[in-house]
Amino acid sequence: MDTACGSKPPQSKKVCVIGAGMAGLAAALELRREGHDVTVLEQSGDIGGQWLYDPRTDADDALGVAAPVKVHSSIYASLRLISPRQTTGFTDFPFCPKSGRDDRRFPGHREVHLYLKDFCDAFGLMEAVRLNTRVLRAAMTPARKWAVRSMDLGLGERDGANGKGLDAYVDEVFDAVVVATGHYSQPRLPIIKGK
Repeated sequence: MDTACGSKPPQSKKVCVIGAGMAGLAAALELRREGHDVTVLEQSGDIGGQWLYDPRTDADDALGVAAPVKVHSSIYASLRLISPRQTTGFTDFPFCPKSGRDDRRFPGHREVHLYLKDFCDAFGLMEAVRLNTRVLRAAMTPARKWAVRSMDLGLGERDGANGKGLDAYVDEVFDAVVVATGHYSQPRLPIIKGK
């Protein structure tokens, strides 16, 4: 069936979105609206990406000088938005104050995380999200598809009977990949001689 302009409607593609933060969730919604089959892979135990607070960022060695910190976010306990909520939300899902929650114009990080959870609920996105799933590799195949290898972080630790690791790898093929992994997951510290 042709559209009004004479072109054929786009074919549904199988798309992998890596990261369930603000950008990954927005991409997933728009791709689903276009009729694509979307799978979102998120390494954390919840959606939110950089907005998912981890108390380890407020530890004594927050920058990981003594030992590398494996925290995906740089959000700290007292962090608040520097932009008003009205300009932070999605166009078709306003970031309005909710009763019983942080109703300030510049709310804290928890309110942003709750807003993203509300966004997922409103558009049924959680059915497309796989939590605790780390992407190990995404590579183009000779057939111009994307081979994505991921690992279920819950299964990769042990099998219970003899303590050996299970084969928790999942290999999948997608037509397209969206990388929305953020960029503040691991601090980069300079090496200064004499310090």
